Amino acid sequence: MSPPDAPLLEQLSANSIPYRDPLAVLDWRALSLDHYWLPPEAVSLHGLAEFEALSESARMRLSQYEFLSFAQAGIALQRAFLESTARHLRRVEPDAEYAFLLHEMREEAGHSLMFLRLAAASGLDVPDWRKALPRLGRPLPRLLGADVVYWFMMVVAQDVPDKLHRFVRRQAGAEHSAFVRQMITLHMLDQSRHLAYARRSLELAMRGPGRAIARLFPLLFDVLFNRFVRAYFWPRQELYERAGLGDGRAWRRGALRNSVRREFVLKLVAPTMRLVSQHGIRVRLR
Repeated sequence: MSPPDAPLLEQLSANSIPYRDPLAVLDWRALSLDHYWLPPEAVSLHGLAEFEALSESARMRLSQYEFLSFAQAGIALQRAFLESTARHLRRVEPDAEYAFLLHEMREEAGHSLMFLRLAAASGLDVPDWRKALPRLGRPLPRLLGADVVYWFMMVVAQDVPDKLHRFVRRQAGAEHSAFVRQMITLHMLDQSRHLAYARRSLELAMRGPGRAIARLFPLLFDVLFNRFVRAYFWPRQELYERAGLGDGRAWRRGALRNSVRREFVLKLVAPTMRLVSQHGIRVRLR
């Protein structure tokens, strides 16, 4: 697959030069458990009578755990990205692409450090982040002999969280954490460049064998998309228990059956589905 255009890579690198280390930029003394970290509308149980019956402190605590669940998914994704990018660097020839990938790795490492520190500084009892996401078929690009699966997942895994972050920023009010809002903003600024690179790479991958693979295995892309979305937006049962709600199995069943949650998720992922359809890949929320 040909690399993205040099002018695009040089512009993305130029925008990455004023690097903002989130560990240094964020005022960690401002982190507090006295605010919602997610708007109630973004919590998996929103819309259920059982959720409304909880005390405000319990709803607030669940919002904090669910934001940490999103952060842990980010750490898991960034680990996969760093591993694959390190391998990719061995065969990258244009200096423009090599330089941008170094910028991207620095920024993704900063995001992971930021999320790790958030979990530690919160004092909350969170599950192991290594189990936050399924493996999502990492060897598939090598087995199929094409990069299109990898770049498809890179677009999905960056665009879907971006849409969630934009929703949180739009809904933020006095009852929501200003610290979390600043953290989201830092993440979004870097991710906009990473997404631009991934989108262009997916477009180039679809010009080669990738288009044939997308036509031959449409179900593959649909399954990967839905596995990611389900793991990202519907927390593991363990999280409900650690948030102090009791039987996690019952709460997770309620979240999975929650039509309000499905409608919320569909609104967030619809732009991503339209985006990948522009590249010849059609998926839908199951």
